[in-house]
Amino acid sequence: MNQTPQNLEPRPEFSDRVLAILQATAAGATAARALDAPGETETLQLFLLDGLLEAVEWANDGVASDEAACLWLAGLRWRHAVTGSFPEGAPEPLPRWIDAAFADTGVLPAPNLAPGDPQNRTALSDPEMASTGRPAHPTADGPGVLPRAAVMALLPRVDEGTTARLASDAAALTHGAPAAHRAAASAALAVRAGLDLGVEATQRWQELLEQLAQDEGTSSTALGAALAAALEEMASGLSETGGVPGVVRRLGSAPDPDTAGYAAALVASARGYRPADGRPQSAVDSVIHQMHHRWVEAVLGAAPEPAG
Repeated sequence: MNQTPQNLEPRPEFSDRVLAILQATAAGATAARALDAPGETETLQLFLLDGLLEAVEWANDGVASDEAACLWLAGLRWRHAVTGSFPEGAPEPLPRWIDAAFADTGVLPAPNLAPGDPQNRTALSDPEMASTGRPAHPTADGPGVLPRAAVMALLPRVDEGTTARLASDAAALTHGAPAAHRAAASAALAVRAGLDLGVEATQRWQELLEQLAQDEGTSSTALGAALAAALEEMASGLSETGGVPGVVRRLGSAPDPDTAGYAAALVASARGYRPADGRPQSAVDSVIHQMHHRWVEAVLGAAPEPAG
């Protein structure tokens, strides 16, 4: 991990925003699916964040690690959790807490798990790790890079270049198109702006949206739609449920869950998120809360305060 300048300390609400981003991703993806069942969007996001958590844990112990490799191994664990097997010829990483946490929910393996970007399963069935410099699927592009980019922005006390690199590396595991890597970097920087600036992040979002006009590709289009929807939602001033219903409606009819999950996470990064009263508990809520606790304790050195 990069050395940290003193002026990159996270804001006091950082812990709440971490939880908000994870919960909003799941809520946004669920709203897009119109199906109250867990899906690939939020489960893969949690596994990949745990891959980054593993790298943080190694760093806390004074041991250098390859963050991209930790992310890939986490992706393989997700693939194993979803399908029941590792790809033939691929390494079989040791289990981590998240494997048992998901096993306890009964969610995975589940043949009826709501689908996300199909490129995720395709690429994570390969026996070798892909990277920005050695893409396994050099033309693959898609919105699946967005939810993972959102959580790559949760690493505090690093410069923006590190945030962008982590997001690009995470995207490259499954999507080899350079446009997907650029979109992932921009998506992570947008969430980071929300974390750093709160509701004042909208100016930075507008700048990123204008920059996207110079790029092409499925992921760039999806990110542009998410940014535009988030800007409209922020301008509306509505905040009862963190903007999740509104931001998903602004994406049009039948939005894909990855774009919807990311858009909800983006609003949550700046405004926060509180589930609506009476919302049924998600099947992955328990994993989200465990992830939140472990992440905040690892990156800040202290467990999060109990919620309100």
